[in-house]
Amino acid sequence: MRIASDVTDTQLQDIAQLADLEEAKARAGGAAAASLRWESASHTDIGRVRPVNEDAFLDSPEQRLWVVADGIGGQSRGDYASSKVVAELRAFPHQHAALANLQDLETRLQSAHEKCRTAFRQHRPGTTVAAMLAHGNHCFFLWAGDSRAYRLRNNELEQLTCDHSLAQEKFSRGELTEEELATDKSAHVLTRTVGAHKTLSLDMLFTAVEPGDRYLLCSDGLYNPIDAEQLGGQLGQGSPEAACISLVDLALAGGGPDNITVIVIDAQASESD
Repeated sequence: MRIASDVTDTQLQDIAQLADLEEAKARAGGAAAASLRWESASHTDIGRVRPVNEDAFLDSPEQRLWVVADGIGGQSRGDYASSKVVAELRAFPHQHAALANLQDLETRLQSAHEKCRTAFRQHRPGTTVAAMLAHGNHCFFLWAGDSRAYRLRNNELEQLTCDHSLAQEKFSRGELTEEELATDKSAHVLTRTVGAHKTLSLDMLFTAVEPGDRYLLCSDGLYNPIDAEQLGGQLGQGSPEAACISLVDLALAGGGPDNITVIVIDAQASESD
């Protein structure tokens, strides 16, 4: 289920209530023994062109939280912005209620946004963010910018997030074809970020999880040099760690024009939480 952007407090409560209701139904039906076990791995690489790595990430199955933040290139201290996002979310305490979790995540991202807006006199450090929060048999995705979340289910790859870019807006208006979307220069013009824009605007999605699902969070340094078929093929190979290494190697073989960060997350059936 995709949620409209600029989520209000009332909408957030409705989303959380719906998620908790779906979770209760899943538990009542014994779905996946009402429990999932999470395994993940992560890897980042500076690439072959950039002088520094402005990506940051959080790989925390203990918190059931995974985050990729890609500092905006060409602006001062993109690394500052991405590290602030991760620092804020690193202290996130996973709670029982979906609403409390979502409100806490939004508050922490807003705090990172404000710190980026006020840290320097002449610059506004900015970063993308793509976060995945597991909650029982469901997971939430919150994002701004063009870092992405994918799901591999039954060997079928699905992009869960939608880029916040000028090219994506042109595509939505019918001004670009799908083939043109991938190569249009305006794909690098982001319409939402943490820090660089005056206000923080997030998109949100929540979806049921099935045992065997594999999720990928990544910066654009991964998906830009390779096509979706290559991405899906490598993502499905081996353990999360093996998939991470293969994906990064593939992006480097494609020229490595940007920093590359990947997190691969497996949902597995478990008899106990």
